[in-house]
Amino acid sequence: MAEGVRKDEEFSGTKPVEERHRVDETRLDGWMRENVEGYQGPLTVLQFKGGQSNPTYRLDTPARSYVMRRKPFGKLLPSAHAV
Repeated sequence: MAEGVRKDEEFSGTKPVEERHRVDETRLDGWMRENVEGYQGPLTVLQFKGGQSNPTYRLDTPARSYVMRRKPFGKLLPSAHAV
């Protein structure tokens, strides 16, 4: 942890989407238009801080905000997410 940074600040709020977690925003916007009642862009995508396995995004439009969680990238181990 960086000196002077509170632990909760590392895991709260949003940040720009990490390169390895990028989504095709044009394609996502098209999907939202077709599948989400009342959706109107433009769409801004941010990534929630924290979380290691399932990237979670904040999708903002001028009128509403949405949350999208996606599957982990790559092959999952059989024990992944075992509780």
